[in-house]
Amino acid sequence: MDIFLLALNRAALPLLALLLAAMCLLWLGRHKGQHPPEAWLRNSVNGDLLRLPYFENAIGRHPRCDMVLDYGTVSRHHAVIARRGSAWVVIDTGSRVGTKRNGAEVSGSQTLANGDIVTFGAFECIFCDPAEALAQTELEAELFRSQTRTIKEEGEGWA
Repeated sequence: MDIFLLALNRAALPLLALLLAAMCLLWLGRHKGQHPPEAWLRNSVNGDLLRLPYFENAIGRHPRCDMVLDYGTVSRHHAVIARRGSAWVVIDTGSRVGTKRNGAEVSGSQTLANGDIVTFGAFECIFCDPAEALAQTELEAELFRSQTRTIKEEGEGWA
């Protein structure tokens, strides 16, 4: 009986390890190339672009924050800007001065749109989402093209 269990362990454990390794490789294969989406905050005062490099970006005065804002009115752990599905949200993490989106206090999480003004204490910046800006530009271009076609069609009878 002991020999049987020993033989079973010697065969089962390597097979289990191979199965686990294969599952990990399959998961990595499916999720390769999945990079964090690009978004930025533009400093309202000097125009500097501050990149949001992760799916969740901690913002505050503390050196361990992803985006360090060295302002007296910014708390050590002031807020988080995170990607939720296809949208970006801002979450105040109990800062003493508060976080505002377009002048309104943030409570809970609020969805950000391209061009929103976000204020952390006295630091004001503009949220820039290139994907949303590109979609808006494409929409405006399509609207322009459709208006141009209408004008051309109406103008064909003139001469």
